[in-house]
Amino acid sequence: MHNRKKFILPQGEVEVVRPMDNTEFCMHCTRLRLTPDGYLKPCLLRGDNLVDVLSPLRGGKTGEVRAAFKEAIIRREPYFKGMF
Repeated sequence: MHNRKKFILPQGEVEVVRPMDNTEFCMHCTRLRLTPDGYLKPCLLRGDNLVDVLSPLRGGKTGEVRAAFKEAIIRREPYFKGMF
């Protein structure tokens, strides 16, 4: 579906994803990433839509943690959206 190379090894599968060369992957991405400093990153190629999740976690504010995840999903926007 994402037009990526997949290698089957005795220990498991390895997929090579090159988002800069694969606009199809970008358009269908549904992932959230967590940065080392506690931000949710809705897009691998963007740095302007991060959502702080560490502060509410440290404060024990469960409702705000859920809200942070919802906000990150709302901010998800394909990097290559203008190319189609």
